[in-house]
Amino acid sequence: CAYTNHTILPEALERWPVSMLESILPRHLEIIYFINHLHMEEVKAKYGHDNFEKMKVLSCIEEDGEKRVNMAHLAIIGSHAVNGVAAIHSDLIKKTLFKNFYELWPHKFQNKTNGITPRRWL
Repeated sequence: CAYTNHTILPEALERWPVSMLESILPRHLEIIYFINHLHMEEVKAKYGHDNFEKMKVLSCIEEDGEKRVNMAHLAIIGSHAVNGVAAIHSDLIKKTLFKNFYELWPHKFQNKTNGITPRRWL
């Protein structure tokens, strides 16, 4: 599957409390933890076992304050491709919001648009 990001505002991306997932979807949370574990093993293999900052920014589990699942990170980890909604948007997510993921997996980041242009509407 592919992940299309629609916003570059970090505060607009969903972060679900682990406590909520534990009570409502405990098996899903187990699977998310397993996916993150495998992902962290890949991160350690590339950046070293003691690069805790890289592990922190690339994890889908946020541990600052209340533990949360970063759904955008989970989507990137689980997708074969990542793109923005326009070329400029795709470039921005590579340079800012998902820079660390782009450095890890540049081949995943692409640009696809829906083909709508103003002249088609005129």
